[in-house]
Amino acid sequence: MIVTLFCQNAGRLTAIAKGAKKSKKRFVNKLELFSFLHISYQQKANRSLAFLSEADLHTSFLHIRQDLELYSIASVIREFLLIGVRENEPDLHIFRLSLWALHNLNQKQPPIAILALFLIRFYDYVGYRPDLQACIHCSSLVTTQNRYSFDSSLGSIVCSTCNPQIQKGLPLSLGTIKILRSAQNQPLDRLHRLKISGSILYEAISLLQSYGNQLFQRDIASWKIVRNFMKTKK
Repeated sequence: MIVTLFCQNAGRLTAIAKGAKKSKKRFVNKLELFSFLHISYQQKANRSLAFLSEADLHTSFLHIRQDLELYSIASVIREFLLIGVRENEPDLHIFRLSLWALHNLNQKQPPIAILALFLIRFYDYVGYRPDLQACIHCSSLVTTQNRYSFDSSLGSIVCSTCNPQIQKGLPLSLGTIKILRSAQNQPLDRLHRLKISGSILYEAISLLQSYGNQLFQRDIASWKIVRNFMKTKK
């Protein structure tokens, strides 16, 4: 059995769990999706695959696996980790952010808001922080006297003076810009205090989905199910 793990000290790690399906001790009920594990493994130099020798379950995040909405949102996070984190390149910021998201989902915090907060920080950590401070064209700071949209191809906001037909981008209210900027700068242990809901949440998710598609040039399959949940809550 081949498994993909995201490790604190090793980054993304692909490993062989030999005999995992038959094991009665080492791996039983431990290699489920969204499990927090303590593992032992060996990896020879110049080998892409590691050998997973043991796994101890730390946290199972059981609620995520029992709730379709939570599972779908965790699946979006999983897909972003798979395409945004490289093999054998540890990133403590992304590791801690991922645990933060899974813990909050498992505690049944507002799930779509948790996804939005995860993504705004994730893009920052992989080197593509959205610029929400000033218009990309005229460099004017955000004010209450103007209207704004987000250009996913540029990763920045555009004011209505530079883009009179604001509908061509993703329209953003000042409230959405403000909450996303706060999320970019908030310490991780206080991130859950930011409350995103209503139209601000829908604007934020639209921005983050569009920007992710632009960055990685691919669709995230799990978005479809999450979007269906969002439609039922309108």
